[in-house]
Amino acid sequence: MRIRRSLLRGLFVVFLITAGCVTPVPAPESSIEDDIVSFDRVDAVVATLNETYGSDDVLIVLDIDNTILTSSVDLGGDFWYQWQRGRLGVQPESDQKVDCLFEDAIGLLYELGPMQITEASLPDKIRTWQDSGNTVFALTSRSPKYRAATERELMRAGVDLSRAALSPEDGGVPVYRDITDREWSYMQGVMMTTGMNKGAMLRMLLDRTGREFSAIVFVDDTRRHVDHVFAEFKGSDRTAVRLFHFTRIEAAREETHGAVLTEQQAAKMAADWQRLKAVLNAVFPARAATEDCLGTP
Repeated sequence: MRIRRSLLRGLFVVFLITAGCVTPVPAPESSIEDDIVSFDRVDAVVATLNETYGSDDVLIVLDIDNTILTSSVDLGGDFWYQWQRGRLGVQPESDQKVDCLFEDAIGLLYELGPMQITEASLPDKIRTWQDSGNTVFALTSRSPKYRAATERELMRAGVDLSRAALSPEDGGVPVYRDITDREWSYMQGVMMTTGMNKGAMLRMLLDRTGREFSAIVFVDDTRRHVDHVFAEFKGSDRTAVRLFHFTRIEAAREETHGAVLTEQQAAKMAADWQRLKAVLNAVFPARAATEDCLGTP
């Protein structure tokens, strides 16, 4: 039976320790750092973990929205979605709620709206991690239905997550698409989970690929996702987990506007959506004539 490389490495290290040849590797620990506004801090921790465990034994997992990329306008961005879902201090009025949020609106806006990198140096950092031997992939709550637009905007921003993506030890190129409560997929270094628990999804993907790491670095702008990954891996006797709650975009909005979302910004998003829908229905009259979500006036 095939023994995993990490197990062989561990046995070899134990042998060296008992022989007095090396300093023992510290026991794995998990921790969360809040209010991280720069990937410089993440980079410093990655460097330390690489020195401790070896870069090929350190996995880096990154969220996409407001972590790698952020919307260039509010409409269609993560704060627009949170507003629509009632997760912000400003709540949408009944006439501001978007019909068919998941069936039509989100996918349409992903296709139309360019995104931008959250931090200018991030593409270079990701390439450096990849070139150093780290495995790097994205773990997003987006649905697999939005893969094409997601990969397009990552590549446009200079982020190629296929270069050192998580894969089985035999070197195969994984293409997974399945349903676990809801649909998920993994390929090209991007796992799309349709809002499912990121801790459970990360564990499932590691099991699916048969991979194990001595350290995992996880970065996400949503504290709930950070907590889910922490809960999944805390107390592990094999894996040290370093988690970062990345709040750069949120902090910048609060500094500039005094809040993540103001009443004026919410009103503009609602007006922009109505204007966009009117233009689309005028250009494509058959859209307005349908009886499903696309034709909702």
